[in-house]
Amino acid sequence: MPAIVLFPHTCVEKNLLERLCETFGSLILCQPWFTEPTVFLSFVEKETLKVCFPPENLKPKEDFHHLLSEYRIWMTQNQGKNRSSSFSAGQTGDETWAIRKAIRDAGKDADDPAIKSTLKWHLMLHLARNLEEERETSQELLKKATAAKSPLAEALAGDEKIPDMFQDLPLSASYPYVTDRHLKLIFEAWFGLFGTVIPAEANLLTLDRQVMNYALDLFDGCEVEPQEAHPHPSQEKGIDTPGLTINQRSLPRLLNASASTDSVLPALAGKTLILVER
Repeated sequence: MPAIVLFPHTCVEKNLLERLCETFGSLILCQPWFTEPTVFLSFVEKETLKVCFPPENLKPKEDFHHLLSEYRIWMTQNQGKNRSSSFSAGQTGDETWAIRKAIRDAGKDADDPAIKSTLKWHLMLHLARNLEEERETSQELLKKATAAKSPLAEALAGDEKIPDMFQDLPLSASYPYVTDRHLKLIFEAWFGLFGTVIPAEANLLTLDRQVMNYALDLFDGCEVEPQEAHPHPSQEKGIDTPGLTINQRSLPRLLNASASTDSVLPALAGKTLILVER
């Protein structure tokens, strides 16, 4: 059975992580350097979860904490003005000059392109992680508010119904404020940091339909091998978890992967994507 790697998530809520481990047997979770510890030791001790970090040579300098803190402060101060652009790793606005300079100067003397991009990749994944944590918090608050009894219930007659103000409010199904352009940056950062440490034949498990759709759309117009030429082992048999919807898609292989100027396409080619939704 191929290994299963969470993609491009670097954090998962504990209860959901437990269900995923029970369903798939074991998972791999990739963590950028300087990530606050959120991995629960019980999963690791039971060998249902393996944690992978980028190679040591792709570890940013210690001042990364300061840079990340400054950028978070800038995002907080500018929230609501142009939150979408603030996620773009400092490409707009005079306030981000120092951050842009730090990204530009990081590893400028290195010969390895990966080392030159290390700071940008870590910054991107840390910011994406923040957005996921914000989504989980908002989801939990919304669930509690939906389940709570209305404060007007006791003031009304027993047969009088109170309209549910939350019934038409959907739970967020994707990263908040994330566009396809941002997903491209996240994919590039994830594969840039973890592409060499995850098993080559690993399946990728995502909790976000937007991630699945974007990955499939990337191959539109590409020259690919016929799907039947390389049948991929099925993961569908034996997976039956109440409350979870599981779908999988095998991505095509490129006819000439070495000619691609997009680093993400060759990394995704031939992989199986597993989408898990609650």
